[in-house]
Amino acid sequence: MELNQLKSFLAIARERNLTRAADKLHLSQSALSTQLKQLETELGVSLFRRTARGMELSEQGTELLAHAEEVLESARRLRRRAMQLHQGVGETLTIGLNAAPDFLRVGALNRRLSVLHGDLNVVYHTSETLRTAELLRQGRLDLAFFYGNVVDADIRHLLLSWVRICVVIPHDLGTKNAPLTWEDLAALPWIWVSNDSPLYAALLDKLERLRLQPNQAVTAADEFIVRELVRDGQGVAVMREDEARPLADQGELIIWNDGWMTLPLSLAWLEKNDAKKKIRAAREAIRHIWQSDLEGAGATPIHL
Repeated sequence: MELNQLKSFLAIARERNLTRAADKLHLSQSALSTQLKQLETELGVSLFRRTARGMELSEQGTELLAHAEEVLESARRLRRRAMQLHQGVGETLTIGLNAAPDFLRVGALNRRLSVLHGDLNVVYHTSETLRTAELLRQGRLDLAFFYGNVVDADIRHLLLSWVRICVVIPHDLGTKNAPLTWEDLAALPWIWVSNDSPLYAALLDKLERLRLQPNQAVTAADEFIVRELVRDGQGVAVMREDEARPLADQGELIIWNDGWMTLPLSLAWLEKNDAKKKIRAAREAIRHIWQSDLEGAGATPIHL
């Protein structure tokens, strides 16, 4: 099994189209097909189903995709560390991002760390709130942004901000006659992510208390797909306010007035690493960038 075969597997899974995947990898379509066939032969499973809509992951392909991503990520970490050893680069700090980098102010964070701690080699990874504790314990992350609070004794966290989330509705699905009720809303087609997604878990909790079940029409992998499908009028969804406001102002969707909720945005790290210099440095930089949010909300200032 070769890494290029795994890269081809991931590209096809993302693009759902051989031609587009081949273009992304700068390969001919025949070369890409050969790599896929070789990988399927070695694994002994069919990774995709060919449908009228393109290349769809099979059940086996869906299960193996995460493992392929882990292998490639391990290979990337190996190469990065080897390069750092060769170049004599200082300590590496890995930060997990659970949302879009612009929302998490990664640009400002990286500038501050570069100025104050130029010896740090900062690496950013995408991460999910649900896997925060696991990734920290595995040593794959030093710190991680996440929604919510943790109760694990071995993990510490820092509240950064309260994030407003809302229910958004395409114009074609809204009603011009009477305001929508929760019952009306649940019956509309929903662009769903996962019951484990903090945004959707908050909504699901509200619906369950009302004894309602959402009509989950489409499942999306991330917030970018959700936004595109809502803009295209295919269903109702949950978005952060910072995503929804510009689209509402442009007339691309409606923010439902009764669908507002809030989630805490926090930063987590292992308790045993609390005193490490690089952890404290990054924590202080992140605290500085987000401090005004809590002060503006009337929250108690954070002290490290």
